[in-house]
Amino acid sequence: MLKVADVDVAYGHAKALYNIFLELEAGKTLFVVGRNGAGKTTTVRIISTLIIPTKGKVEVNGYELPKNASIIRNFIGYVPQALSSDGSLTGYENLLIFAKLVGLNKRDREKKINELIDLMELGDFSRKLVREYSGGMVRKLEIAQALLHNPEILLLDEPTVGLDPVSRRSVWY
Repeated sequence: MLKVADVDVAYGHAKALYNIFLELEAGKTLFVVGRNGAGKTTTVRIISTLIIPTKGKVEVNGYELPKNASIIRNFIGYVPQALSSDGSLTGYENLLIFAKLVGLNKRDREKKINELIDLMELGDFSRKLVREYSGGMVRKLEIAQALLHNPEILLLDEPTVGLDPVSRRSVWY
């Protein structure tokens, strides 16, 4: 499902990643743990097609980066480290826009949005402006956005930042 082979990323003369190898089969979970600056976010950004490696090969479901980036994005849900939802919109509106971007038809869109609002316990908050949310509520919204198109690979970069202990536990389990 996911293969990362001999990947390097350099910014000028500084190497952010050197000789990274990962292989992940369908149905498996991988946690990447390391110090700040170790390259975890860079690795996630490569797999999510946001960064092109300086060297090496990245393959998702048999499709290779960079030439198949648009196809690979269909397989991936991504929750970035920094909060990124639009604060001037409601949670529902953020989900609706993202659902349209990932190509869900109208009937499936409404059903999936409502399922995820329930799953992430956003309830009444979904009709409030995101700028009124706590950091944890924004994180829940972003996880819901990443799940909208039923991705085969879910990339979570610091997914529990800002979550209360109960919500943090529900994300992990």
